Amino acid sequence: MTKRKYLIESKRYVDESGKTVFDSWVTEADLIEVKPQEQYILFFPIEGEHAGKKHYVPFSNIHVVREV
Repeated sequence: MTKRKYLIESKRYVDESGKTVFDSWVTEADLIEVKPQEQYILFFPIEGEHAGKKHYVPFSNIHVVREV
């Protein structure tokens, strides 16, 4: 059985040059922990430059979470 992968995207923002940008990470279902009392998710990306590093993202900064 394959592991479920999720794409997490942050809210969009405008950088110094005026471009709209956002952060995104890919992780697996067993590497995500939802902290409802603290209002954030904890996860470890499995791809990209931040792979394996612990990330804390507040609910208010999450734009999209979807299965890939």
